[in-house]
Amino acid sequence: MFKPLRDDLNLKALTVRYIIALGSVALLATASMFYLQKIIVAQKYTSNIVSQAGNERFLLTKIGLYHVALIASQGDELNGDFRRKLSDAATELENNHQSLLDREASENLGGEMLPSIRKIYFDDPIQLNQKISDYIALARTLSSNTNKQLTKKHFLSSNFAGLTESISKSMNKVIEAHVIHSERELKRTRLIEIFLWFLNIIVLVLLGLFIFRPMMNTISYQFKNLHQQKVILEESLITLKTTQKELVKTQNIASLGRMVSGFSHELSTPIGIAVSAVSQIEDAANRINYELGTKHSSTDMIKKHSAILHETALLASKNLSRAGRLMENFKQSSIDRHSEKSRDFDLKKLTEDTIYNLSHQLKKKSVGIEIECPTPLSLNGKPSLIEQLITNLVTNSLAHGYPQHGGIIRIEWQFMESTNIVTLRFKDDGVGISPSISEKIFEPFFTSKKTGGSGLGLYICHCIVTEDLNGQIICNTDAIQGAEFNIQFPLQI
Repeated sequence: MFKPLRDDLNLKALTVRYIIALGSVALLATASMFYLQKIIVAQKYTSNIVSQAGNERFLLTKIGLYHVALIASQGDELNGDFRRKLSDAATELENNHQSLLDREASENLGGEMLPSIRKIYFDDPIQLNQKISDYIALARTLSSNTNKQLTKKHFLSSNFAGLTESISKSMNKVIEAHVIHSERELKRTRLIEIFLWFLNIIVLVLLGLFIFRPMMNTISYQFKNLHQQKVILEESLITLKTTQKELVKTQNIASLGRMVSGFSHELSTPIGIAVSAVSQIEDAANRINYELGTKHSSTDMIKKHSAILHETALLASKNLSRAGRLMENFKQSSIDRHSEKSRDFDLKKLTEDTIYNLSHQLKKKSVGIEIECPTPLSLNGKPSLIEQLITNLVTNSLAHGYPQHGGIIRIEWQFMESTNIVTLRFKDDGVGISPSISEKIFEPFFTSKKTGGSGLGLYICHCIVTEDLNGQIICNTDAIQGAEFNIQFPLQI
């Protein structure tokens, strides 16, 4: 029998280890996703800051250009247009700056402002937020100033130019601070990534040591165990086949013993009757000789003993003929069918010739024959086997299926080319076969008739089909009326 699993494989402990390992892998994956998200947020934050600062620098440049154009267009009809554009640019700068501070507009930071950036915007000495507010107010003052004496040396223009340069430098510091912070975060993230890689490797090593190695050891052990069991099963199978062969041999010997015993029993009856008849013949002959030797012999007495002599001789002849038929059937069941050589023959013609030879018996019972066979259907084998098979099936139907006269026997041949199998369906419309005896009809010397049956007809059919034709014969007890036999065997017999 198969051995149980090894004791060193604790399934509960293995399950706990596996759950811990899966939890560790899940935790590491979550941590990796968290830091990846952090990288994305940091990059988005940096890009937004750089974008906002770049936009503010662009607006500063735009306002500066409008300021120069405003100075150059003094007394010109375009002066009013430049004032309006300067005012619009100042409003745009104010909105952009307010969006950066409040994180409520479409271009928000996506995160908290860095302390270093906050210091640049709100603390001394830079106070970028205040400078931008002053710059916006000064730009609006310039846009509303209608003084035609406005020049580069005017105090408003001079203050405006200085404030523009100061804000630009502060914006550069904001961008530099964000670049430094981003580089620091990227370095930290790379270190964490390397740490996670090493941690994953350690977890995999631990999985191999504490889970997969015990599993592989156990699988290897079970594989060896299964191999041993396979060897044992193969040896058992060989022993079983040997025992089966011995059993079949024993059954064959027992079957042969039963057949010989049955044959001797069947043969002893007609021979015993014949011996008794011969004894009566001898007695009658002695009496006739006695009567002939006396002076007062009686003709009537001689005739009487002559009649007895004739009757007993006829009885002896019939029983000796019966014994001869038994011997012939026994010979056919064991010897004759092995002596013929194989040859090609037409199945339909052989069937018709066999039925023709049985026509006298069929007429006595008023039984007709219907033959259906595909033409041509040529077989290679021993035609006497098929002839004996059909003869025994027909004579069995005539003897057991038709106690009264009249009926039809149908013989139907079929050939399945895909399987190279020949099928014979033999069916009569007689009294049929009782299911209670259907399992015994192929046994030697079994007969349902009380007198006159040898019990070898269907036994010979079974031997021919299974041993000589390498096929199978089945009695269909489900037939609505009559007996039906289905026989299959290969085309080459």
